[in-house]
Amino acid sequence: MSSTGGPSAAASIIPEIGSDRVAAVRAGLPYEAVEHVQEHLEAPHELLARAMGISSRTLSRRPETGTLTTGESDRLVLLAEIVALARQALDSTEAIQEWLSTSHSMLGGKSPLDHMDTVAGMEEVKNMLYHIEYGIPAQICFRKPRGYV
Repeated sequence: MSSTGGPSAAASIIPEIGSDRVAAVRAGLPYEAVEHVQEHLEAPHELLARAMGISSRTLSRRPETGTLTTGESDRLVLLAEIVALARQALDSTEAIQEWLSTSHSMLGGKSPLDHMDTVAGMEEVKNMLYHIEYGIPAQICFRKPRGYV
């Protein structure tokens, strides 16, 4: 896995990404990619839809079309990176599910699952997992850089 949770992290969950993540996202990932993420996360359909920024009904129609939109594919790849990092940082699927559903003060009392309804929120959850995995103090992760307004 790359140190940035890049293509190899997402591709370990979604093999359809192949060697060119950007091209795969632009083309729209096949619906099977959703199933791969769901298998690894053992999450309900509604959770995946929310993390992908779509309604559960829209996601349930995707098997008919066979492919995801570029935006849905992009968010699914980010979710796959989070899942891969969570698998690396936490001991078990049960630990991952518990961590994802537990409220955290660093997220304003929200759970990571609730916080992942935006790409920015997904990035913050990903940063938290890096801190768990690599032992970086949490304050460093969420501190604003000097000169930041």
